[in-house]
Order: sequence, then C-alpha cells, then structure tokens
Amino acid sequence: MKAELLILGVLQGGDLHPYEIKRRLTAAHVDHYIDVDVGTLYYAVRSLARDGLIEAKGVEAVARGGERTTYGLTPAGRARFHALMAERLADVSPRYHPLYPALMFLHHADPDAVADALRHRLAVQRDYHRPLKALADYLAPVQSTGMRAILENGLAHLETENAWLAKLVETIEAGDIRPPDYDRARLMGLFPTGQPPLPPEYTQAPPPAPPPPVPPPPAAKTRRSRAAKTAKPPLS
Repeated sequence: MKAELLILGVLQGGDLHPYEIKRRLTAAHVDHYIDVDVGTLYYAVRSLARDGLIEAKGVEAVARGGERTTYGLTPAGRARFHALMAERLADVSPRYHPLYPALMFLHHADPDAVADALRHRLAVQRDYHRPLKALADYLAPVQSTGMRAILENGLAHLETENAWLAKLVETIEAGDIRPPDYDRARLMGLFPTGQPPLPPEYTQAPPPAPPPPVPPPPAAKTRRSRAAKTAKPPLS
C-alpha cells in the first residue's frame, strides 16, 4: 500500500515512466522515513496497471533500441489516491518501539553489556541526526510544506529519542535497576488475577472518528497550474 500511494502521488503531477518515478522518489530520500523498497516500484507499477489504476500513455525510445512506457492516472487511480490519503490521515494505530521487548527484562541482563549497547545506539543516532538536520536546512528553500513537516517530525522524534536513551544509560550506570515487585502487585490486585484494575485516569477514550475524505483539488485550478508550468516564456 505504501508503494501504491507513492506511485499514485507522484503521477498526480503528470505522466511519467517508471524510471522517472523511481528517480523522483529516490531524490526525495523516501527510504530515510518510509519503510518501502524503491527497487520494487517497477513491480508495483505493473500491478497498478493491471488493476486499472494507471494506464500506458505512450512509448519513448531509449538507448540501444529499447523502449520505455509512460504511465498516467486513470479516473479510478485518482479516486484511489484520495482514498489512500484519507486512510493514512486517519491511521491512529500504535507504533511499538523495537527496544520494548528487551527493556521488559532489563533486570535480568548484564548492566555493563546493556549500557555499552545503548551507548553505541545513542552514538549512531546522534551521528544520524547531524546529516538529517543539515539536509532539512539545505532543502528548506525548495521543499513542499508536507516534506518540511516530515523532516521536522523526524528530527523531533530523534531528538526526543536521544534524550530518552541518554537518561536510560545514566540510570543503568547508576545501578538503579529494579525487578518488578510481585508482592506489592498482588496487594494491588494487579497480579496474577485476570484483568487488573487500573487507575481511572488510565481509562482510554474511544478512538476518534475518521476525518472526512480528502477531496481532489478543483479541476479549473489544476488546469491553470499545469498550464502555468508548461507555458513558454516570450521571445526577447
């Protein structure tokens, strides 16, 4: 689904061949913030064409006598794009941190080994933060609002993650590692009986209603935008 939205999104700007779709996504560094294999886009393009979401618009010659097919969106493809946009915007499913399963059993591990591993992880993430910040600053004058939001979100998460890791390393180095207190948990009714009672403040609210579908831009506005992009400057 991720590749589907990416391809349909790129083709919103006009008809392209698969190589150009891949080139644009690679130039946008999607592999840094989206779990998608850009190398599989050719297969995804064929799947979208087979499903009637995109269609061949023309064939152009390439080096050594080869040909390259250009694809464009069908009406079904445009509708699918907006449906996927609404689905992504409404997605509130939880995100689980890869360290959580290990941290559950921190009190059983070798503190020195854990601290070394976390210090290494922190160093790697700090090294990654610097080029990401430099990339965000460099692209600021030309990037879209959405791309700027992506980079700002990534930087904010990374900065918070690094601060959290640094604090955890300090806790381990100080020897402040404790196991669960099962005796106290039993007195609180938390263990080992079925569903434990929880504080009323923890009661989770029902999930929010999904937002309305994202409508396509007005056709007249889209036509003007495309005309402006393709207009030739007057001869001097």
